[in-house]
Amino acid sequence: MHAKQDELKALFNSGRQNSCAAYAECYGILEQRKLLAQMYAENENGIAVLSDLQNETSYIYSGKLGEFMGLANFIEEPSIFEEKIFNYIPSEELMERHILELRFIQLQKKLPPSERPFYNMICLLHFSSGLQSSIPILHRTYYIENLPDGNIWLSLCLYTPFIDNTTGSAIRGIIDNRTGKAILSDTYNSLDNQLLSAREINVLSLLAKGLSSKQIADTLCISVNTVYRHRQNILSALQVNNTAAAVEIAVRLHLIS
Repeated sequence: MHAKQDELKALFNSGRQNSCAAYAECYGILEQRKLLAQMYAENENGIAVLSDLQNETSYIYSGKLGEFMGLANFIEEPSIFEEKIFNYIPSEELMERHILELRFIQLQKKLPPSERPFYNMICLLHFSSGLQSSIPILHRTYYIENLPDGNIWLSLCLYTPFIDNTTGSAIRGIIDNRTGKAILSDTYNSLDNQLLSAREINVLSLLAKGLSSKQIADTLCISVNTVYRHRQNILSALQVNNTAAAVEIAVRLHLIS
């Protein structure tokens, strides 16, 4: 792991004359990871999604589960979100998954890049095909490659048929695969509190009360452009497209009341 990262960093930092070599190295890694995703889908008869977070592209590979759900064997999507799969998942489960992923990303950012692949996010979802009762699915997410500057590059999401024999207790959490131990709720609270700045929380609280950007600017004694910038930062940090979704997530995380 360290040797590969050092080699890739050297290629990126070696100057313009080696830009083709750096591209070839990245392309080689991407192709290897795409093959890994395909093998997961075929061996587990599930669905594997490799997402390139830097180029906003997802590669979706389907085994028998995907075939049953009506997905093609391979789909390339111009997004880091696998919307074709999300359409089969109940909205409440999607929201819980989204919140867990926000925490997972925050944890990943705090970790040294070399330690990131040792952790994974796990949760129980249900696919609704319209042909039968919902299908329980074990969902796992890994961040498997980083860029030389430390930014997360590739993530791998796995969807595998599962047995739902839970009795009210949710299967959901972040696991250190080296020890098998789950991240504790105190860590979640700490991660939640790092999602937004104090000023962003102020702005979102006022948005939740129905204030306009102009009213917020007057209330906080800042410019309207600054309010707009905070609003964009909030949407980016919470990975949503609208204020209503941002408010819902912030309420669930007890960032605002």
